[in-house]
Amino acid sequence: MSIETQAAPVAEPVPAGGVVGYVISLIRTKGLRYVLVSVVNVLVGGGLLVVLQHWMRPTFANICGVAISAIPAYYMNRAWVWGKRGKSHWKKEVLPFWIFTGLGLVFSTLAISYADEHTTSKVLILFVQLSAFGVLWVIRFFVLDKLFHVEVFEDDTPDEL
Repeated sequence: MSIETQAAPVAEPVPAGGVVGYVISLIRTKGLRYVLVSVVNVLVGGGLLVVLQHWMRPTFANICGVAISAIPAYYMNRAWVWGKRGKSHWKKEVLPFWIFTGLGLVFSTLAISYADEHTTSKVLILFVQLSAFGVLWVIRFFVLDKLFHVEVFEDDTPDEL
């Protein structure tokens, strides 16, 4: 009679520096790529915000700019920052990214609406948008890093996009 045993999952050890060491390691390995993707996203989204204000109110320009710039930002983050290829997983990749994008959109649109009541400066409105997104940008990096590295099992196949 043989008894089969299953190996318990082995947790990855925390780097020598503890949580601080882990954060520093994560920033060194993926942080620069994340920042570069964000720079591209800021240039596209912020550029659209500034240009579209010639034809529409800043809040609507923000909505359009975020909607357009978020699509390439998702794919660049997924492929270049986290090294993911193939089909996207709806619950572990797509949904969390778009939740953060939606929160950023709501937060920045509210901030822009307030700024629009007090200034006509496109540069100041751009600064308000960047500040609003900046708060969520740091949090999103760590949350997406955790979610993008969750193992996917056979019964948990990625959704097609």
